Amino acid sequence: MPGSHIALIPARKGSKGLPLKNRMFFDATADFLDEQKIWDRVIVSSDDIEIKKKAIERGYEYHHRIHSIAGDKASVKSVFVAVAEDFSLDKNDILWVFALPVLYKNADDFLKAKAIIEENKHRSLCGFIPAKTHPLYCWSYDENMKALKQYIPNDIYRRQDLPPAFSPHNYIQCMRVDELPYLNSEMLNSKTYPYFIDKMVADNIIEVDTPEELELWKNNFQK
Repeated sequence: MPGSHIALIPARKGSKGLPLKNRMFFDATADFLDEQKIWDRVIVSSDDIEIKKKAIERGYEYHHRIHSIAGDKASVKSVFVAVAEDFSLDKNDILWVFALPVLYKNADDFLKAKAIIEENKHRSLCGFIPAKTHPLYCWSYDENMKALKQYIPNDIYRRQDLPPAFSPHNYIQCMRVDELPYLNSEMLNSKTYPYFIDKMVADNIIEVDTPEELELWKNNFQK
């Protein structure tokens, strides 16, 4: 049986592409969480005193993100593992990823995903969108050997013969606590349930990490 549904917001202070972006975007995600009432708890993991203030004002639980998992090289999985351990979460609790730079959210997706993950056979779920570049068309270049090499050897030349290819996106992602040890650093494995994001929704998703992407969001996506 599933445990509590917990929205987890990883919101470190540092950001190279768009300084203090998590402070800038916190309220947008918080408003969505407060309006939908889908989650039993909200936990904010941060090393930023301003984010802490925002979290407490909202009545959220706060997790102090220690230095070793607050840098840009730390995986989001390391944050989720730390929260699960520090809060002694139940193995059946379900953690939801809420990356603040992902600004667009469609409530129906989260309701559908919640129903899916509550089925016992599904222990993790992640959103997927069509790959922008098909992996069978990707090559690497060896500077030392001065040679090209296909990442995946193939001789497919017609686009219609390419098998479907998808990219994961944390627009929507959740997992049971006891599944965390079996997930990779992106919190995926071969048993992860693929939630294929509707094209109309996918067209509105933009992860804002640079000033240029922020302008793109303001000019073309903000409603």
